[in-house]
Amino acid sequence: MTGLLLSPIGHKGATLGLELLYNFRGSKPPPESVVIITLDSESSRALNVSERPDRWTRHYHARLIRGLKAHGARVIGFDMLFDQARDASGDQALAAALREAGNVVLVEKTTRDEVRGPNGEVLAVTDRLTPPLPLFKEAAWATAPFIMPKTPDGVMEFWENIPSLGDLPSVPAVMAHRMTHDDDSRPPIRHHGELQLLNLFGPIKTVRSIPYHEALRILENGTLAEDAVFRGKAVLVGFSEDNQSRQADMFKTPFSREDGVDISGVELCATALANLLEHNTLERPPELLNLALILLWSVGLALLWGLLPTLWAGVLTWALALAWLPVCLWAFSQHHLWLPVVYPSLITPVVVTALGLGLHTHLARRRAASLEQTLRLTPQGNARLIELLQSLGGGRTVHGICLCSDIESYTTLSENLSPDLTREVLNRYFSHFIRIVEAHGGHVMDMVGDSAMCLWLADESPQQACRQALAAALDLNTFMNSGTNRDAQPTRFGLHYGPVYLGELGTDGHREIRAVGDIVNTSSRIQSANKFLKTRVLASASVILPAAENRHRALGNFRLAGKQQPLELYEVRDNQLPAPCQNSFGGALQAYVHNELALARTGFEQVRSHLPGDGPTLFYLDRIESRHQGQHEADADGCVVMGSK
Repeated sequence: MTGLLLSPIGHKGATLGLELLYNFRGSKPPPESVVIITLDSESSRALNVSERPDRWTRHYHARLIRGLKAHGARVIGFDMLFDQARDASGDQALAAALREAGNVVLVEKTTRDEVRGPNGEVLAVTDRLTPPLPLFKEAAWATAPFIMPKTPDGVMEFWENIPSLGDLPSVPAVMAHRMTHDDDSRPPIRHHGELQLLNLFGPIKTVRSIPYHEALRILENGTLAEDAVFRGKAVLVGFSEDNQSRQADMFKTPFSREDGVDISGVELCATALANLLEHNTLERPPELLNLALILLWSVGLALLWGLLPTLWAGVLTWALALAWLPVCLWAFSQHHLWLPVVYPSLITPVVVTALGLGLHTHLARRRAASLEQTLRLTPQGNARLIELLQSLGGGRTVHGICLCSDIESYTTLSENLSPDLTREVLNRYFSHFIRIVEAHGGHVMDMVGDSAMCLWLADESPQQACRQALAAALDLNTFMNSGTNRDAQPTRFGLHYGPVYLGELGTDGHREIRAVGDIVNTSSRIQSANKFLKTRVLASASVILPAAENRHRALGNFRLAGKQQPLELYEVRDNQLPAPCQNSFGGALQAYVHNELALARTGFEQVRSHLPGDGPTLFYLDRIESRHQGQHEADADGCVVMGSK
């Protein structure tokens, strides 16, 4: 476990990840080539001997060894130390059985001694072996130690060859060598032995375990079906209890049960032996490679937060984190590869998400401040627009109502005032202008000289946006054109609805937020049509019809300057024309469209008799007179081409 303890990834996170993998994988069938004979309380009662197996007469062990040899056991290992003499006849019987079998491995006890300095500090550590009695050591085929390093989280590794003991092969290594070689040779000493990771099979008694007394019965009086239980197998004999109160020589593992029952040392030895026989000890990438993997994983997740919006970055971060778990489980179950789990699937996503949210929040605030400065808008009046612009990134096409305005007498105003006074007049004018637009949910997108371009976003509710824009136009008209407000200037307005590109234009050195598209240009042309029609507020049918209001008057179809497609224009009014005038104007307009000029003249004259200064009426009368005098051709289908007489 030295690598894990020194790992920058952290021992606790690594062992927690291993526990998760074992929990997800669950138990798996152990190989049939390894069998355990358990020294347990059940056998003590059945044999009527002491509950301490180390005090049993060794005649039983001699009987067991002879029976196992006779039944074809390939190699026999005892995970119990025979370092004390018992009754002489029993010791002699055991020694004789060991010599006759020629395939028994006895365990040697390993004791760690510490050399301490005057202040209690550890100066050196040495391991020493306690072998079996010479009588047994000389009779056995081999003796070997077995060491499993312990950690606060249990046992996960074993030494195949033990460096602190001169690279001596361990019990599992010696028994595995005997299982795989036809001769009686001892395994060679392999220098620079490394810790092997146990590939556990499950909780206690997962490896086939037979109580000692039952094994004697099978060996001496077994049936034909039981005769092959030990044939060709590696048999380990050792202490094992599944009763917590009787447990000894037990070790904590990820498969320790909730009732406190751990796994016996002999079963861990059997697991190590099975791992060596099947070459399926766990493999774990080197710590530096693990660290590099986690760093690359972290960078990859961080890139998501640098490239994607917050929601998508968060969803993909945790989707990838969750997807990492089945990858680790597949590698663990199918290829015995232990990949890091906790950091890639939990800690790294949490850290990256927290940092990503912080970064996105910081960037959002900076962008909001930048947008406010670029737009020269107040956050209170334009929070929705700022939020939209932040979510758009570079920008995208939206639907909206565009209002363009123009001060009628600006040229005269600027000629008669100094630049400083002109600036003050415009500042007072726009302070009221912006207030009215924002009060009706609009956004002042651009101000150039005496002109302004405003936008109402209509993606969510076109009807509501159209009503708000028309209400703003009427309030602006009342304020600017009533002649009662000192800061007002006579102003014309044009409104049009359609798609518009909303976003940033320019470079880093000069960046502006603009609404760009045909509706911006068209609304400006509609505003200019007020000059000809002697009106103040004009709107296209695309704005009037969705609003479903009746404060307007249809003025006919017009082909505006620079435009190919005709537009149906409406005058937006505070109130309806008197009913007789409304009917007369509508009838006269229809007559004009059908080129019935005499009938049209009569209708328009009736309107003029009631409203002498009505601009659209005078426009059409002038148009009819010009056509009568041959100054221009008839308007096709009654569509007025602006700019001609």
